[in-house]
Amino acid sequence: MVPWTVLAGKTVPAAADTWGISGPTFLWLYLFAGLLAAAYGFTQRTRIVDATSAAPIAADALTPAETAMLFDNRRPVLAALAQLRGYQLIDSTGAPTRTPTEAENAALEPISRSLLGHLHTSPRRHMMQLALATGGEVRNLRRTLAKRGYMIGARQLRGFLLAALPLGAVLLLGLIRVIAGLANHKPVLYLVLAMIVLVILAGLVMRPSRLTRRGRLAAADAVRRFGHLRPGNRPAYSSYGPDSGSLAIALFGAAALWSLDPGLAGATGTLAGGSSGSDGSGSSCSTGGGDSGGSSCGGSSCGSSCGGGGGCGG
Repeated sequence: MVPWTVLAGKTVPAAADTWGISGPTFLWLYLFAGLLAAAYGFTQRTRIVDATSAAPIAADALTPAETAMLFDNRRPVLAALAQLRGYQLIDSTGAPTRTPTEAENAALEPISRSLLGHLHTSPRRHMMQLALATGGEVRNLRRTLAKRGYMIGARQLRGFLLAALPLGAVLLLGLIRVIAGLANHKPVLYLVLAMIVLVILAGLVMRPSRLTRRGRLAAADAVRRFGHLRPGNRPAYSSYGPDSGSLAIALFGAAALWSLDPGLAGATGTLAGGSSGSDGSGSSCSTGGGDSGGSSCGGSSCGSSCGGGGGCGG
């Protein structure tokens, strides 16, 4: 049956429901589909982030440079600098002092060897130049840690994108309904608001993250086990071995380099107020703390205000 209305003394047919589905009915179905898509997306994201967390983490699983990479991209360079200083291969200005022995060269991390090669051939010792010179090694570190399940890599990012596809499909359906509703002169305000919420949820599902849960656990465990190297404790790094300064910087950032060798920190332009990380993560490893999927997407209510075509969805 076609509804009729009276307009200017004339009886005219009212616009039929878009697609034969009333606005309130479509909106409730749309919200249900959106909640299902969001639940799937966050569940998949959590599965990806937690994929390797059950595997045991050995106490010596990560080298200082690998540990540093868990926190930010510049800290491995600082850790390498400290390792070279710990082995007395550079002085407090960053200038090389000697060639490492065969045993020392084997003990150095790849990024430390790369950095030493740069210091032998270039007088440029500011952190910006050192980061550029070791960029390839830093990228290798990230790829290696992603393969070992500590960091989010390209494969996991693709997984986040796939997890958000159902939300994308629901959003596309909503867009088509909005266009059809406007063409049919139906109010669509509540549907548009619901779509905005779904866009936010899709962004949360796809958002890049630095560490997997395994990586966060490893970083937190290292900070706990090596808390004695914290700069505030004024440790004598030399008494803990040549790699202790490198590990302290990996865990506690640039402040540890200033504690270890203020001259070297100043010569390389290292900021005293924390890590020199380009991503500004400082000394925290709380990346992806919301990956538990505990997103609240409920509470969308239009109640009885949807009645009478109050803008629910055309």
